[in-house]
Amino acid sequence: MNIGNKIKALRLKASATQEMLAEALGVSSQSVSKWENNVCAPDISLLPAISEFFGVTIDELFDLTTDQKLHRIENMLDYETELTDEQFRSTEAFLQEIKDSYNENNPERVKGRIESFLAHLYHHRMVSDARYVSLYARKAMNLHPNLKEDQWLLAKSEGAYVWDWNARQHSKTIDFYKNLVDKNPEIGRNYLFLMDNLIADHRTNEASCFLNKYKELADHKEVLILVYEAYIAFAEYRAKDAWEIVSSLENDYPESYDAIFEVAGIYANNARYEEALKRYKKAEELGKADKEHVFMDHLQAQALIYEILGRYTEAYNYVQRQIDFLKDEWNITEGADVDELEEEKNRLLNRLL
Repeated sequence: MNIGNKIKALRLKASATQEMLAEALGVSSQSVSKWENNVCAPDISLLPAISEFFGVTIDELFDLTTDQKLHRIENMLDYETELTDEQFRSTEAFLQEIKDSYNENNPERVKGRIESFLAHLYHHRMVSDARYVSLYARKAMNLHPNLKEDQWLLAKSEGAYVWDWNARQHSKTIDFYKNLVDKNPEIGRNYLFLMDNLIADHRTNEASCFLNKYKELADHKEVLILVYEAYIAFAEYRAKDAWEIVSSLENDYPESYDAIFEVAGIYANNARYEEALKRYKKAEELGKADKEHVFMDHLQAQALIYEILGRYTEAYNYVQRQIDFLKDEWNITEGADVDELEEEKNRLLNRLL
């Protein structure tokens, strides 16, 4: 059904005349008649008003397939920094409506895809709301710096470090990944996420056990074995052993993007920023030659380090390089990622003034 037929069906369902719709839209009744007879289509600028008149979403004016609607949702989440209440509610309702039947209609589809969309939708709102939590918590703290309540909100919204041991544990996440690994022992990625959280909580004995299991997987990565051995050594305060592993990693894999990038991260994690920058720059050069690593993580890291060092001009330049990367490598010139980087540029520019 094209849009003209859809408008006619919605109008008849609403018991509205062509004149009533035309008056609401500020067009002639002849225009409505032409739409409904498929002589022409309404101007795109009228779609919001048409959808409002009938109480439907703009998507509902078109007969899109489920997968086309999902693709539009994906684009919306990628390009929109914030969603209106109506966008969020209508998207949530659509996903909940198809969640149980989506895979049943096509058993070849990846299970859990709609649940993943719902997770992305809620995460999008969480990140969007967190920006305002951060904004107003900061303002409140400047107005009453002696009160404690807003510090907690700021920590939650920005992922800031929390001093209380019990508040910064990852036990629930660890238990989830343990069960996931137990059910799917052949998937290596889950071992890595599990070890990340165990090491963060200094549960190194458990991390070592899961690292040994990871080593047995057919698709394990030798580079990552050394990386996790180093992080476990650091978490056990065996710095000498850890740095020996890092040295071996760098010497054994001098032309590996993965190895050098991880080594750079280890130096950065230990606040040895100049050494980290040297490795990130090397990773950047290796990445240019290796088309399998079309990432900009090394650019993000360098921008962060330069800002920590107070070298704001370099930090600004590396944020701009991320924008250029998105354009040149991924053909992304607008959307939430670009908007966030432009905000970073403005923030750094203010620090330069």
